[in-house]
Amino acid sequence: MTRPSVKALCGLAGLSVLILSPAVHGQTVSEIEVLKQQLEVQRTVIQKLEERVNALAAQQRAEQKPAAPSPPTPPNVGYDEGFFIKDATGDNRLNINGLVQTRFNHFETGGTGGFGAKDQTSNNFDIFLGRLYVSGNIVDPSIRFWMTLHGTTTGNGSGMSLLDVELSKTFSPALTIEVGKYWSAYSFGYYADIGKFMFPDMSAAEWAFSLGRQTGARASGKLGDFTYNLSVSNSIPGSDVPNTENLHGDVAVIGNLQYDILAPYGYLETDPNPAGAKKPQLSLWMSGYHNPVEYSSVFQNDLAGDKTYGATGSLNFRYGYFSFQGSGYYKDNEQRFGVQAHPAFSNHGWLEQAGYYLVPGKVEIAERIDGVVWGRGQIPFSGGTATQWYAGPANFPYHTLTEYTGDLNYYLRGHNAKAMLAYSYLSGKGFNGRIFDANRILFQTQLAF
Repeated sequence: MTRPSVKALCGLAGLSVLILSPAVHGQTVSEIEVLKQQLEVQRTVIQKLEERVNALAAQQRAEQKPAAPSPPTPPNVGYDEGFFIKDATGDNRLNINGLVQTRFNHFETGGTGGFGAKDQTSNNFDIFLGRLYVSGNIVDPSIRFWMTLHGTTTGNGSGMSLLDVELSKTFSPALTIEVGKYWSAYSFGYYADIGKFMFPDMSAAEWAFSLGRQTGARASGKLGDFTYNLSVSNSIPGSDVPNTENLHGDVAVIGNLQYDILAPYGYLETDPNPAGAKKPQLSLWMSGYHNPVEYSSVFQNDLAGDKTYGATGSLNFRYGYFSFQGSGYYKDNEQRFGVQAHPAFSNHGWLEQAGYYLVPGKVEIAERIDGVVWGRGQIPFSGGTATQWYAGPANFPYHTLTEYTGDLNYYLRGHNAKAMLAYSYLSGKGFNGRIFDANRILFQTQLAF
């Protein structure tokens, strides 16, 4: 075989280049196109990543920026057995209630001349009670307050006075602590709601033996069917004495226990619910007290400096359209030495009253008999000053007093709007054995909210 020549080899190489050159060129163009496509895909991915990074950064800045305050929730205002305003949580609430009682009083006495007094007859119009109650809770529903603004035209009164101021904290149903000035939990008739009485006024026995407002501290609560009250306070005055400051070191103590034998009777003497009481209600009320007397009281036959002990009990029953209350009262005045000395003496009283709805929720008839027996006459002689005898004559000492009352009530809208007409005959005897009497007619209208 002959070896190819150099020229031949160069010719073959040149021919190979000519043959292979188009294939290499086509491969390069194709690869460039692929790279361009891959680059475009990468750009799209990077763009999405940038958009995601920007979104996350914006979210982070929004979370770090303080949120704009939301508009305040408007308070809730309305009427529910009285006007109220409260915040959304219910932790702060203000209630406003009111009571207005207008009264006509015809009063005439007989036989008082034998006691150095003078018989008298009067026809008198009064705003017997004008009250505004402000109550509610602050910070927490268990922290409550109560205030009573009180006005009356009786006894030539005018203007308003601060009758009650009370603060309380409820720790549990078994324990509430109260401080301030409030009505005493001694006799049931005084503790019941004055706007829900069966008669236009309390009985002579209730005026004579009840303890009025007290200034001090009280613990109360409910344990099953039992409810208790225990108070320590300044001297508790009679309802005819406004002062309650203590002038000495002794304090007043009241212990009260209530037992619901059947369904609770509640703190109302009569219930104008048209449906009546579907279940029998029967409750027992019992109280005892020690009270140092700082101010003389005509109503309660006490002299300043006396020390008194007392007890009372009430059995209250209601079923259907019938209500009954029976009460007994006892008080002992200790022996006193020195100025205005006197031996020890005891006093007692009683009450029974009943009412029945002739027209359910509308028309009620009622009767009441009550009595007072003083063991000694300490009522200061006042020269025959006219009086309406709430607790008996205030112008001369008397030994016994019995009150007989008949009553007719018309309820326009329960206790919120009602009219009451009552006639009372009062018969008494003095320590000198002489007899006296009185007649009284009360017509009273009431609006309450």
